[in-house]
Amino acid sequence: MTDSDDPWGDLAGPATRQPRSLETREKSERKRQWAEPSLLPDPEPADGWVFKWIRASSRGTDDKVNVDKRQREGWEPVTAEEHPEILKAWHMPARNGLIESGGLILCKMPQEMVEERRRFYDSKTRQGLTSAEEHYMRSDHELMKKIADNRRKVVFGQTGR
Repeated sequence: MTDSDDPWGDLAGPATRQPRSLETREKSERKRQWAEPSLLPDPEPADGWVFKWIRASSRGTDDKVNVDKRQREGWEPVTAEEHPEILKAWHMPARNGLIESGGLILCKMPQEMVEERRRFYDSKTRQGLTSAEEHYMRSDHELMKKIADNRRKVVFGQTGR
């Protein structure tokens, strides 16, 4: 067997290939996209909970009315013991045992209550729109007549209201 026929002969010589650790994947990596920096830290998501920052003070004046209103809605302040990673990552001191940043305190509410609250306000909004629409449609103004005419529908091939 000659040297050219020896498949292991190439391995006996000096290595001409660069180590893999020197290779980069710049061409195959996706470009990083810019994202607006967050002004407030986001807590780790917890199953069944929704987090929200609530105003506790404005221009150095405590806003106890707003905090009390939010607590009556069901928002509970998050204690520093529950999420110490936020205080460490953002270098914030705990104020009265709560997580506060720039006059805002972090609060939480169960997901079911948030959904109930959303449905309640959606219903109030729909009622208000319907009421306003009915009020204006009763008017004899010619603009209201045009709007009413544009609301006609075609049902099963017939024109109807």
